[in-house]
Order: sequence, then structure tokens, then C-alpha cells
Amino acid sequence: MGESRRRTGPSKGDLREAAILEAARRLFAEQPYDAVTIDDLARAAGLSRTGFYFYFRTKTAVLTALMANFWDELGDSHVWFDSTGPSPELLRDQLRVSARLWREHAGILACAPTSGELREFTARVKARYDERAADKIRRDQERGVATTAIAAPRLAEMISAIRDARYEHLARATDEELEAAVADLAEAIQRLVYA
Repeated sequence: MGESRRRTGPSKGDLREAAILEAARRLFAEQPYDAVTIDDLARAAGLSRTGFYFYFRTKTAVLTALMANFWDELGDSHVWFDSTGPSPELLRDQLRVSARLWREHAGILACAPTSGELREFTARVKARYDERAADKIRRDQERGVATTAIAAPRLAEMISAIRDARYEHLARATDEELEAAVADLAEAIQRLVYA
């Protein structure tokens, strides 16, 4: 029997899909979502329009894939949620990584959710974040280190609102401005949950 060939890297299809996603990330950062066409995406990825449709049905599907990648990266940065007690250093680490990701992907995040599918996806992701934050707060409330004046799910929603409002201004932030945002958020969250 001959030696079977094993794939040692990504397939051509994987590379083409990645090229479409990278092209979309660049284009959505440079111009409004509605101004970018399927032809623009295909051309920027080095594909024909037909080739594009082999990988994605719509422009919204591309944006949804980009958002999914972003949210997966963001989820991996949530080290504070698994900690016990205030853990201010872990909170700052989590906020710093997520703020950098937010800044890096500002063009994607600025794309208005134009379809029900994308709105539903964003709502599910936000709910997942809020649930993890609420679980962490609830554990700390049970240990007697977090405030019980406000229910954990409400505190989690407040954290999301504060974070999102601050992160919306990070698209063109310098590293110094980003660090200031992280410090402000960490202080606000600590006071809100552990005052």
C-alpha cells in the first residue's frame, strides 16, 4: 500500500474563505457596509462573483462570519468571569484585551445590523456575555463580597451598557486613550459590583 497523503495546512477552500473574510474586514473598515457590493468583496479576495457565492450566500453572511470570529476571540479573553472576588488585575486584563479587539474590529462593529439574522446573532452573543457576567457576580454575592442591593443579571446588563458605551469611542483611539478607557471601566465596574 502506498503512503496516504495528509493535509498539513489549510485547503484551497479554507484559504479562499479566509481571503473573502479579510477583504470584507478591510472594506467594511474603509466604507459603509451598504456601499460594499458582492463584486467588491469578490474582486478584493481575488475571486469571481460566482466563486464568491461558493463560500457565502450573501454579504450579510460574510458580516455574520466576521462577527462570529470577533465574538469567539472576545469570549476567549473573558478571564475575569472565571475568577473569585473582585480580581481587579484580571478585570483589567479582560477589559484590555476586549478593548483592543474592539478597536481592531471597529469597522465590522460599525456595520449596522441590517438583517434579522444579524440582529438575532448579536442578541444571542450579548445574552451569552451577560449570563457569564451574572454568573460571576452571583457567585461573588453568595460569598458575601459583591453587593446584593442589585440582582446579578441587572448588574451584568449595567456592565455591558457601560462597556459598550465606552468602547464605541475606541475606533481611532491611541494606546494611551485605550488604557485610560480600560482604567475608567475597571474602576466603574469594581465600584458598581463590589462597593
